[in-house]
Amino acid sequence: MPGLSGDSLVETVDGPVAMAKLAGKSVPVLTRLPDGQIGFRLMRDVACTTAGAPVLRVVLDNGQSIVVEPGHQVYRKGMAATPAGTLAPGDLVETSFHFPEGYELTRTDGTKERSAGAVRVAAVEDAGTADVFTSSVNETGTYFTTAGVLLAG
Repeated sequence: MPGLSGDSLVETVDGPVAMAKLAGKSVPVLTRLPDGQIGFRLMRDVACTTAGAPVLRVVLDNGQSIVVEPGHQVYRKGMAATPAGTLAPGDLVETSFHFPEGYELTRTDGTKERSAGAVRVAAVEDAGTADVFTSSVNETGTYFTTAGVLLAG
C-alpha cells in the first residue's frame, strides 16, 4: 500500500504531528465519518513501509502541501478516491475545512475569489525520495493531513 512521507503532518486530537512520530502508536486522528461529518477515529498500525520511495509533492492553493507516493489514494471533492499521481492543477480535493461554495473570500494579497467549496491542487511535483508510512484508521479508513487533504489510511 502506498504511503505518506514521514515529515508530512497528520491532524491528531493533540494537533499536527509528523507521520514518522506516530510509528508504533495508536492515536485519534481527524477523519470524515460515514455520515459526512468530521470526527476522530483511532489511527493504528503506523509503520514505515518503504525507505527511500519515489514521492510527489501535491501543492494546494491554500499554500499547504503533502508528500506522498504516486499511488497513495487522495480523495477528490465528492469522496472519489484517486491516486495522487493522477492529480492535476485545478483538481478539487476533499478537505476538513473550506468556505461554502460560492462564498466570496478576500485573500491576504487583497484579491477576491469565489470559493469552489474545496481546496484546489495548484501543482504536482517530483519530490525525490522519502521514507513513507502507512496506517489503518478505525471505521473510516481515512484521515486528514494538516494541509486539510483527506487520504486513505
